[in-house]
Amino acid sequence: MNLLIKKKLIIWLLLTLNLMFAFVIGFTIPLLESGSFYNLGFVMIPLLIVLNYIIIDRFHYYIKHNNDERSIEDAEI
Repeated sequence: MNLLIKKKLIIWLLLTLNLMFAFVIGFTIPLLESGSFYNLGFVMIPLLIVLNYIIIDRFHYYIKHNNDERSIEDAEI
């Protein structure tokens, strides 16, 4: 049961980090219209995409791993 709680905390941590990135991007959108070449949005948007991929990959891994454990338990019964 402890492992399940640890996995849930990791997922919530990743989702919180994702929301923080999205929040910062929302505040930097007006800067994207400025004359300067370097803007935080150019860095944050690719990071947000990568973080979304990592979160989806974690969800997929945990669901697959959990389903594999259940199928093994069902086979033993």
